[in-house]
Amino acid sequence: MNIFAGKKALCFIALPYHNRILLPIMEELQRRGMEVKFFTVQAEAGFEITLNDAHLPYTHALDYANEEVQTRITQAWRTMRPLWQEKLLTNTLIQGVPVVIQDKILRSALENMFCFRRMLEVEKPDVLFALHELNSWGKLLGYLSHEFRIPYITFQEGMCYARVPLYRFHTDYSTACVVWGEADRQVLLAAGCSSDKTVPLGNIDLWHAREKVTTPKAMAAARKALNIGPHKKVVLFLLSYALYNVFEPAEFLHWLNAHPDIVVVFKWHPIQTKDVIERALEKLGGCPSVRSVVDFNTYELLAISDACVLVGNSTTGIESLYFGKPLFEIDLPGHPYSYARQGVAEPCLGFEDVEKKLERLFTYGLPPERRQQVERFLNHYFAYRDGKTVDRIVAMTGEMLEARMTAPQPIVCQPRIEERPPCSFIVPVDDASFDSLLVSLKGLEAHVPAHLFEVLIVNTVAHAEPRALLASIGDGHIRVLAGEPGWSFAACCNFAAAAAHGDALVFLKPGVVLGQGWLEGMLETLTAHDNIGVLGGQVLNDQGLIWHIGVAFDINQSPFSLYRLLPMAFPGAQKQRDFHAVETPFLVNREEFCRMGGFSTDLVNRFEDIDFCLRMREAGRRVVYTPRSVSVRTAAAWQPSVEQDRSNCFRFYARWTGSLWQNDEHYLQEDGFDHDALSALYREFAQKLSASIASQEAEPPALG
Repeated sequence: MNIFAGKKALCFIALPYHNRILLPIMEELQRRGMEVKFFTVQAEAGFEITLNDAHLPYTHALDYANEEVQTRITQAWRTMRPLWQEKLLTNTLIQGVPVVIQDKILRSALENMFCFRRMLEVEKPDVLFALHELNSWGKLLGYLSHEFRIPYITFQEGMCYARVPLYRFHTDYSTACVVWGEADRQVLLAAGCSSDKTVPLGNIDLWHAREKVTTPKAMAAARKALNIGPHKKVVLFLLSYALYNVFEPAEFLHWLNAHPDIVVVFKWHPIQTKDVIERALEKLGGCPSVRSVVDFNTYELLAISDACVLVGNSTTGIESLYFGKPLFEIDLPGHPYSYARQGVAEPCLGFEDVEKKLERLFTYGLPPERRQQVERFLNHYFAYRDGKTVDRIVAMTGEMLEARMTAPQPIVCQPRIEERPPCSFIVPVDDASFDSLLVSLKGLEAHVPAHLFEVLIVNTVAHAEPRALLASIGDGHIRVLAGEPGWSFAACCNFAAAAAHGDALVFLKPGVVLGQGWLEGMLETLTAHDNIGVLGGQVLNDQGLIWHIGVAFDINQSPFSLYRLLPMAFPGAQKQRDFHAVETPFLVNREEFCRMGGFSTDLVNRFEDIDFCLRMREAGRRVVYTPRSVSVRTAAAWQPSVEQDRSNCFRFYARWTGSLWQNDEHYLQEDGFDHDALSALYREFAQKLSASIASQEAEPPALG
């Protein structure tokens, strides 16, 4: 089955470099049978030029401005304008922007909002692509993709060399935000982006661009275009966007004139102002060994260069290293990132210092230790360097589409015995969790009356000796079901649910110890309240702190366990209340679990419980947390691999896009908190815990 056939992607294009990133993906999706439609919006930069220059057919947001849309825009404007006037009168910062410009921006935002909305209604795309969320168009598309439940794939293309807080808003609505590698991922996480949605898949075009521009024919053409002889060395100056101070290049020009075999190329940032460039060229005095370019392809320049000098922060620094070029760096005030401090560039104080460092390079070459450091650096910044990033993005898109098309099928249950226990505890066991099984079984024996339950152990242990040992422990109270090595937690639970005798099911991971009265508290709560589909309890870690009481959703629309690592007596954990989801161990009616198809088996050892709870809520049933039933998590079990977890995230967020709106503030307000107050509470508790540990360590040992 071709998952792409009959599906549609919408792709937002604005600036020329968007084509470099997005077009290869769209072309591959089209080759796979997907319909792709490009669109753009009105802007000062004239985004239509980008698409026209690339000969791309496209639609414009204003194409969808029918009479109804225009009426809605006008109504929204009339509502919004007085509200904005009030803010204008009380905010001196806003008053610094001319009112006519503010009116234009607000009106344009409303037009884009309602035109985008109509576009999604008409086109009904299966997936939406844009470069990122950080501009107004990206945020509008993100919000609307969530509202229309459309997976939204975005990109942080380039190095994250600005101040960390600037990257905060990359994953508010994105289903996945693709980054080059772990270095950029860590910056986004530090800024508060979602770890689930920030995906390192490599650079999209750099590999192929390097292959294309480093052929002898391409390099000869670049030299010819710049009037550089075939045997001359090329020093490429890569200038970031900055207000450059006046510099005195006399010494540098003297050195350059003494080396007629060297040509220097100044590559200016595309948005550098004309006056800055003209002042620099005037200082250079028309030196015949100097070339100055703005629009020339940077990769073609890198291909012919023998050394690169980076001035200020720019992604071109890492691109130079990727091309294998020695890198020098002139640091600029106010630019926080430094390649030299990373050990991959030679620091230069200014133009007066560059010629000395270049002379040393051309005389002695690049030290081996620098090459080793560059290799480590590139491995950190690029998750892959194999030219297959487009294939990975297309595969990711396919997983998202597949997740939205598949639904668990009802489980066919075996007949149950007449005298059956109220509850069946299902405990899947693999090699990693084998040693933790005994802990959970002892907890059941000690804290749950025997007449209330049976235990079904699903044996997926691969090693022969422990597998045989586990198979031998079954008795009338404990049944051991033979599973297959490699089964997921979800597959094990579904398999055991079909064979269970109990009216209710509880899914228990090895290492979780149920407290006294856990099951009684569950059954009594279930009896006392109506329409409960899933019932979960309080889970503590082995230090007695809260591990889980219920799932809330944060500003990234990502699920997290509310109040994790606060003391178990925290008042917010003592309230019985509804959540969108709870995690295992939870209790559910066996027949209902089987009728709904059980857990989604395409989610491997993560999200399967949250996914089931969300499906239960869609069916009109409640998901409830009760503090009456307490368990302790003594060890982790059934953990996904890195690749499995990446796939889990693609599938879970694509399937539930539009259902995961932020709601953590709802619970905080119920408990008398806001985010700042909760952060203060965590700090206070951490300080007390630290002081307690320090006190215990300082206490002298007791004398015997």
